[in-house]
Amino acid sequence: MDKPEQIRNIAIAAHVDHGKTTLTDNLLAGAGMIADEGEATRLMMDTEEDEQERGITIDAANVSMTHEYNDRNHLINLIDTPGHVDFGGDVTRAMRAVDGALVVVDAVEGAMPQTETVVRQALREGVKPALFINKVDRLISELQEGPEEMQQRLTDVIGDVNELIRGMTQDMDDVDDWTVSVEDGTVAFGSALYKWGVSLPSMQETGMSFGDIIELEQDGKRQELHERTPLSDVVLDMVAEHFPDPLDAQPRRIPRVWRGDDQTELAKQMREVDDDGEVVFMATDIGMDPHAGEIATGRVFSGTIKKGQELYVSGTAGKNRVQSVGIFMGGEREELDRGVPAGNIAAVTGLRDAIAGSTVSSVEMTPFESIEHISEPVITKSVEAKNMDDLPKLIQTLQQVAKEDPTIRVEINEDTGEHLISGQGELHLEVITQRIQKNQGIPVVTGEPIVVYREAAQNASREVEGVSPNRHNKFYITVEPLSQDIVDQIKLGEVSMDMPELERREALQEAGMDKDTSQNVEHIHGTNILIDDTKGIQHLN
Repeated sequence: MDKPEQIRNIAIAAHVDHGKTTLTDNLLAGAGMIADEGEATRLMMDTEEDEQERGITIDAANVSMTHEYNDRNHLINLIDTPGHVDFGGDVTRAMRAVDGALVVVDAVEGAMPQTETVVRQALREGVKPALFINKVDRLISELQEGPEEMQQRLTDVIGDVNELIRGMTQDMDDVDDWTVSVEDGTVAFGSALYKWGVSLPSMQETGMSFGDIIELEQDGKRQELHERTPLSDVVLDMVAEHFPDPLDAQPRRIPRVWRGDDQTELAKQMREVDDDGEVVFMATDIGMDPHAGEIATGRVFSGTIKKGQELYVSGTAGKNRVQSVGIFMGGEREELDRGVPAGNIAAVTGLRDAIAGSTVSSVEMTPFESIEHISEPVITKSVEAKNMDDLPKLIQTLQQVAKEDPTIRVEINEDTGEHLISGQGELHLEVITQRIQKNQGIPVVTGEPIVVYREAAQNASREVEGVSPNRHNKFYITVEPLSQDIVDQIKLGEVSMDMPELERREALQEAGMDKDTSQNVEHIHGTNILIDDTKGIQHLN
């Protein structure tokens, strides 16, 4: 923990049901944190009752474990993220806290829509990917594939993932540094369920071949396969060897996520992962513990966060006093009196003003860039308390929900007085309302979900003529899509009508808008820009 070069902060991300949490169980068993018994289906990271019932990960879960590699003990701070698209906000926030993303892909299904999303989320945050192709046992036992067919299928999966990566890094100079490769050791294969895995380095070390794997799998000798090439060793060796440590990652990532003065002492401390520097912590997750209260989990970029410190929280007045600091060991939080130093992921209580995305520091500073979620709320439904006496408690609970999950929007319908919650999908809202009833004991009545309808232009339209009521004036409207760079700048708040006009023009031009157009911006609404390109003509007749 005190040696940044031996720390790896990683997230496991994938499409739903591709095996992330089962893989995490393997890694926990390999680290000696849970018993290594039978098939790896304990789902230790799915600590909520509804996660166990539904069989999916709903909340991002943190765990710290150790792994010995090249005679050095490495601390692995791991975040198991949800795979369902409705809970993609947790994936986005987790990527701010980590330096490496282990992308899990089902060998049979291949890269799926959420695979593309999690790769995009990782690359946007400057997080380096590696690939684990899971459920290879199904290629052998179900599809009866031979060595050549199996290798071709795995090659296709790797190619699909690299195609996604190249498409998202084409503007970078070092595209090849981000792609994954069997030869480089950034790809592993195996079965999380049966706890075996291989990579090129492990096959060279053990002398295993695909033919050996097929033979053992077909003969049902899965335990022998696990003993000869345990999945946890293969994956954690890959993590230790190929994912960057904080000393390597932070100098590269800080300019991406922080727009402050890079010549200051504070910037230097963050780049150098200085545990004696000023405390700089970013909360990426807010959760409630029945005993400890609100827990802010996030990345310590500088300094050492300790119990009793008085810290600033971005966007709020005054300071918050740290009540406790620790790390997560499975579902349990272990407090550390000595604090948590820079380069680690910490769980902190006492930061009452923090929300997911807050910058917390010992000195006033420019906050980190806001975490940009890929999708916005698309479905809305009303929530009312069955009993009017529960209304104040419901309001307080909804405020807490919005604080914990920025992808949830809570508002009041001014016409009806109803409380409206908007989220990423029906499952997202269903989980929220069920937890309100079960965890908070508030019986609620919900309305029918309403889907937000949106459409966008794909190409430039023809001119549409408009005439004023007195028939004396004509104007013409065309619609065309904005470039993604401009949309991103608007979402990040780098372009808005609230900024000085000259500054706005320069920002738009940097994002690719031509000079004349940038001078005629009349209004910005959402991610839409109205351009006034009118020219007056007098005495037309």
